[in-house]
Order: sequence, then structure tokens, then C-alpha cells
Amino acid sequence: MSSPNSPDLDPELAASLLESLTSWDPRASVPLALAYMRCGDEAALEGFDALALGSPVAREMLEDRYLSPLPDRKHLASLPQGSLGREYERYLADNDLDPNLLRESAFIEAHAARGDDVGYLAERGFQLHDLFHVLTGFDTTPLGEVRVVSFSVAQVPAPYPAMIIASRPLQMVLYKPQLLPVVMDAITEGWALGRRAKPLMGVHWEDFWESSLTDLRQEYALA
Repeated sequence: MSSPNSPDLDPELAASLLESLTSWDPRASVPLALAYMRCGDEAALEGFDALALGSPVAREMLEDRYLSPLPDRKHLASLPQGSLGREYERYLADNDLDPNLLRESAFIEAHAARGDDVGYLAERGFQLHDLFHVLTGFDTTPLGEVRVVSFSVAQVPAPYPAMIIASRPLQMVLYKPQLLPVVMDAITEGWALGRRAKPLMGVHWEDFWESSLTDLRQEYALA
């Protein structure tokens, strides 16, 4: 029985959490995080909104509300080896990814329901997710995704990546404790890089397709 001051966990959210913890699919946190956006504790959701909107980077981003067009992959493939654009295209091709997929994420609509500003930051964030893989050098394996979302939370806290780094260690504790050190290493590696690096969210990376990836990593303390 909960105490009078304890928050009640919505039944839908509780069921989603249990389902996520019993699945080894890397995408298992997606329905959990969407359930959280629908029926999570309102004060906690407002806390995430405040964290996102309160950063200096967010204030700058909201002034111009930049959103990039869908990248021209033929153009990116024609760029010099080692350039950001060429490496981004290589990443998409090697992982058989559609750059438009995250632009259609249900999370964008879920965040927009909380306000235009929150919705914009979420939309731009999803545009940048794959670019963050390229900029950080973190791959798309399950541990690579953990590293990238930990990096993202360190830069700008948001419910979906935070849900991953909160639930995956619990999953290891419950089912595979031998993997807990590996998962925690991935979380701390991504988190430490995100805290150490310069803010990435507000950069118009699409203006730097022809720039050296190595130089950009050094400039933004990603090396």
C-alpha cells in the first residue's frame, strides 16, 4: 500500500514497464516511453519540459526554430572522404537506415501536445539522433544505442532516452546481472562524453556537410 505522499503509477504505464523489462528487443523502451508521455506523473513531465526549455541552447534554438530538409543522399555520397556528409551517408547505408524515419516519430507529436516549444525541441532532436551517432562514433548495436542516448540525456534531458538509461540497468539486475557492468560502462561513457562536449543541439550541422569530421570532433570536444 502506498503512503499518502507516494505517487501512484498509472496501470498502463506499469504494464508497459513490466513488458519492457522482459524484452531484449532494443526498441522495447519505445512503447514504455510513449506510455509515459501519455500517462506519466504530470509533475515529472513538467520537470522534463523545464529541463529542456531552461537551457541556454534551447533559448537560442527557439529564436530561429531551425529544421533541416531531408538530406540529399546522392550529394552526400559525392562529398570528400572523411567529411561529415560523406560519413553520415556511409552510416545510413551501412545500417540500412531511412533518414526520414525519425522525422516521423510518434514522440514528436507526443511532445508537441505539451506545447509548441517542447514539440520543436523534440523534432529537432530526432532529426539529429543519427548525426549524433556519427559525431560521437557510437555504433548502432544495443550498447552503442545506450551510449548515444546517455550522451543525449547529458546534453538535453528528455523522457525517451532517460527511460532507456533508467530501465536497462534494472533489466540486467533482474535477469542478467553478469551484463550489468557492461551496460553501466556504456551509460557512463555516453554520459561523460555528453557532459564534456560542447552543446550540439543548437548547431546547424547540415551547413557543415563538407567539413572534416575529425576537425568537428576536435572543435566540439568529442575527440
